[in-house]
Amino acid sequence: MSGPGDASAGRAAVPAIAVASLYQEYLVTRQTGRAVRDGIERLFADRCGESLAVIDFRDVVVIDFSCADEVVAKLVMGFGEDQDASGNLFILVRGVRDDHMDPVEGALRRRGLAVAAERTSGEPVLLGDVDPDSGEAWRMLCACGRIRSHELAQKLGLEPGSCDRLLADLYRRRLVRRCGDAFESLSFAASAADDRSPPQELQRDDGPAPNDG
Repeated sequence: MSGPGDASAGRAAVPAIAVASLYQEYLVTRQTGRAVRDGIERLFADRCGESLAVIDFRDVVVIDFSCADEVVAKLVMGFGEDQDASGNLFILVRGVRDDHMDPVEGALRRRGLAVAAERTSGEPVLLGDVDPDSGEAWRMLCACGRIRSHELAQKLGLEPGSCDRLLADLYRRRLVRRCGDAFESLSFAASAADDRSPPQELQRDDGPAPNDG
């Protein structure tokens, strides 16, 4: 994936990446979700600069609304939006299946949040509460990988100012990343980080979790 502005858009540093593999097959209680979220947050406790949390759902057989709220929505609410420049943290959810969609989307929409994700096929998908214009801009950006605002505006048939506002809002919500004078999708950024630095993985916790509903 690459945008037409890729060659001269500037080379921003690749963000540090941490992969949180959700080894549990059944994520079905708030206490389980809190334990998983605490482990992910510990990966980023002492990090500075840009970091990308990749939450891997490929091993998850079942996730309920309460666990989706604890693991995904509260992570986004806690460090996915409206951060200052000293602590830019981004979230990408990988390995999402159709049966994961309803609980995750429901949890995000309830809080007015959204997250960048990938299906098991690798297809980018935007989950949660996003208006149609922002969603269309996000999907085109994902198709390009990295692109400048005025180039994206041309592809979408928008006025440059309108496209600037859409991208600024997507960036504010940590759904896209800045790269020099361009923007790039989190899938594009994660692929670059995968190539250049070994990911740090969340350690598996096999301890039983009480069913607190």
